[in-house]
Amino acid sequence: MDEIYIDKVLNGEQDAYGYLIRQHKTIAMRTAMSIVKNETEAKDIVQNSFIQAYESLRSFKGESKFSTWLCRIVVNKSFRFIQNKARKINFEQKQLIDNTPYVYNEGLLNLKRQDLNKLLKKGLKLLAPNEALCLQLFYLEEYHLDEIEKITNFSKSNIKVLLFRGRKNLYHHLIKSYNKIK
Repeated sequence: MDEIYIDKVLNGEQDAYGYLIRQHKTIAMRTAMSIVKNETEAKDIVQNSFIQAYESLRSFKGESKFSTWLCRIVVNKSFRFIQNKARKINFEQKQLIDNTPYVYNEGLLNLKRQDLNKLLKKGLKLLAPNEALCLQLFYLEEYHLDEIEKITNFSKSNIKVLLFRGRKNLYHHLIKSYNKIK
């Protein structure tokens, strides 16, 4: 279906791009959030990514899904954002960033699916961006390794390592949070 709207946009129907935005804004936002961990910054990145995708739409060859191509743009912009932000923040300011784990009011065993998703999203915020991105794409967005490879430009073996480390680190963060509420 995306191909139809891409063709419409390329043939001058600019309003057709709205369909692509509506279809892919959630995955783009989740991808950006898994890296930058801040909703406002993620929204800016997603908006800029959609603008870049629109301006570069003629270069989209259709070798992958539009969502894969768009997510690659989001990933690049997100990591660039982090690099630029890191350059601006000196060592003392880094000490002020709140890295404290979240305290949860409900036991892990009694969580409903919605609560579990919230807990997972908070846990992903505590992980390194590469790990959070791979976990987000693999488990929550249900992308295959081949698609994640295209989106992230990481090798399959690196993705597998990041998934392993991410699961392990997420487990430790969740256990630590669980122990705080006991």
